[in-house]
Amino acid sequence: MALARLVLLSFLMLVSTLLASFSPLYLKLSPKAVQAVSIYSTGLLVGAALTVVIPEGVATVFMNAQSGDEHHDDGGEEHRQGEFETSSHWVGAALLGGFILMYLIDSVHGHDEYRDPDRPRHSPRHRPHYTSVPSHLAELEPLSLDGSREPSAERPGSGGGAEERQLRWEENGGMLPGSTRGSTSSQSGTTSTSTSGSEHWLTADASSISTVIGLLAHSLADGISLGASSLSTSPTLTASLSSASEDDSSNPLQLIVFLAIMLHKAPTAFALSSLLTSSPSNSPGFTRRALLLFSLVAPVGAILTYGLLSLLGAGPASGTGWYTGLALVFSGGTFLFVATHAVREQEKRARRQAEEGDPAQVGDRAKLALVLGGMCTPGLLARVIGHGH
Repeated sequence: MALARLVLLSFLMLVSTLLASFSPLYLKLSPKAVQAVSIYSTGLLVGAALTVVIPEGVATVFMNAQSGDEHHDDGGEEHRQGEFETSSHWVGAALLGGFILMYLIDSVHGHDEYRDPDRPRHSPRHRPHYTSVPSHLAELEPLSLDGSREPSAERPGSGGGAEERQLRWEENGGMLPGSTRGSTSSQSGTTSTSTSGSEHWLTADASSISTVIGLLAHSLADGISLGASSLSTSPTLTASLSSASEDDSSNPLQLIVFLAIMLHKAPTAFALSSLLTSSPSNSPGFTRRALLLFSLVAPVGAILTYGLLSLLGAGPASGTGWYTGLALVFSGGTFLFVATHAVREQEKRARRQAEEGDPAQVGDRAKLALVLGGMCTPGLLARVIGHGH
């Protein structure tokens, strides 16, 4: 029954992510609404990590360490103390490991070059300024291009025009990035026509490729979180439903983790789609395949994690609960990194908008309310779902 629930949630995650990923290609969504969901999801990740995922993981680890001691009574109190110390070290290592993993992904990803749309344009005689875009910024700041599918230099009021097109022509070795769609290069005096299958060429710039790789790695971490939560054996949240049969009881932790993942994954998918479609160097074929792969990684990762943890606990001395607890703590570390850095980047973006005189799409009080509401939501859901425990 647990596997059936996981498959159902994975399917819902796949469909929802696909809808969020491809919606910018066909629909014009409200930038304010997308940013509000993004801000709320930041608080939700913090709350899920600190009030549900990490406590549940720690409880699961120590509960299984204690149950293992029942089979080794000859060691007495010293053996039990040693097991607890070992488990505490593993808990710390798992939490740090999740944080470090996302830090490494962010560091490698964040060093790639990406054109900052907020920078003033440069003349064709000078190289344009580039700035790094960390993975957490690309993930939880979906409106860096103001929801536009066109590059910022070509938006009304930016003053780009022919000068910006000339700059792109020079940067691409005499070819316009959009020439694969049959565009005409007036600067070179030649006309480049696309073949009938050119739209399916898998061409992309380095920044887009690194963005996709970074978000795929994070999606895999999301899948690990969902898969581990589906096997949680701690009574911290699940004993409240003891009136139901073991096979039919729902898993509050699984539902909370699913909610936390989806509420930050939807803005992430929207951000990725907007980012890929805004770059004229990315072919439609690359964009579609990248979005499809991004949608598939987390559900597949969840099912594989469930299967791996089940195999680890298939032996006579089952350690499923212990490994599940560590996986949950590891997931909490990844949640913390993304959420804390997203808060920092949102503050930086707000200061930059204030300096440039741009009106904020979501007010300061609304941001505070959304973040605090997101932080409190997981704990409240745990109490509501687990009422009577």
